[in-house]
Amino acid sequence: MTGGGSSAALGIGSAFMTDLGSLFPARMNLAGDELEFTFVLAGDGSEWARLRSVAGLAGKVPRFFADAGGRRLRIELTGTSVGALIVQPADLTPAAVNAPYLGRWQDRMTTTVQLAVDEIARMLARCRHRAGGAEPLIDLELAYEPDRDYRDRVAEAHEQFRSFIAPVRPVLQLRLRSVTAAQRKAFLDELPDAAAARSWFRRRRTTSIMGLEVELLS
Repeated sequence: MTGGGSSAALGIGSAFMTDLGSLFPARMNLAGDELEFTFVLAGDGSEWARLRSVAGLAGKVPRFFADAGGRRLRIELTGTSVGALIVQPADLTPAAVNAPYLGRWQDRMTTTVQLAVDEIARMLARCRHRAGGAEPLIDLELAYEPDRDYRDRVAEAHEQFRSFIAPVRPVLQLRLRSVTAAQRKAFLDELPDAAAARSWFRRRRTTSIMGLEVELLS
């Protein structure tokens, strides 16, 4: 288990993303203090793992588990509940990230997601400092939703830049998993104004953290 609750897990996860480089985060799922990623790697996974094993990752000793062909690589950070599956581009379909196509737009997603992850970790640390109690736990999942403004933005862009325009937008779905009433209030008080929205299957509020859309699930 990762000591320090969800805030610590997200902090390690952010450092993990930095050390991995600009790999596309196809999936991220935090359940309390257990954090799992799926990243996409172009190139030879075995050589990539050899270089990372020498340098370490997120200040931890990584353990690598590769399949027979080296196409899928599992990484576990010792002493933590943070890990990742590294896959090849051919193993990721557009449908897996709710996109009509994959492309250069994937390059900027790591930074976009990481900035929001860092801020949520800081918010959790601050709410515990103010409210006391045990380390708060949340659930946090990364999803990609179609961008309704995509066609308009593509039409306005020069042709050479169109492949960098994402047809989807990253969305974080956040649920407070284990918090005291005081921690819940302290955390929600930190959020920018959240717009209420309803769908036939769930209630949710949406807000923006570091420019990334966050759905607050009840």
